[in-house]
Amino acid sequence: MQVVASLAFIAFCLSIYLALQGLWVVFPFAVLEIGFLFICLYLRLRANINTEVITFDENSVIVERGCYHAEKTWKYHRMWAKIFVKKPVTRGFPKQIFIRSHGKELELGSFLNKKDKEILIEDLKHIVYA
Repeated sequence: MQVVASLAFIAFCLSIYLALQGLWVVFPFAVLEIGFLFICLYLRLRANINTEVITFDENSVIVERGCYHAEKTWKYHRMWAKIFVKKPVTRGFPKQIFIRSHGKELELGSFLNKKDKEILIEDLKHIVYA
């Protein structure tokens, strides 16, 4: 946010200077520029805090997704739930991890990078086959 504030300060100083010189049309575009930059940065930061919590109980598997709290929740019966890994169609892309039960599928860790997905696969192997 300090980056946005410093860029906003510079843009406003320049646009005020140019407005005083007679180029007043620059000022509204500077406001739009800073507003657009702030919105883009906010959306990117919000996407970076996505979390997914997978809970294994004796009888169920619960998957919760959200940013600050569980916005969506899926519950699967542990005996019927199957976790499997699909290889990528295109070389270089990460594997996809799915949980399936009663014909319904959910991708786990869709926002993770390749290295983190490999760690998730190993952790799930230890939990499921332990």
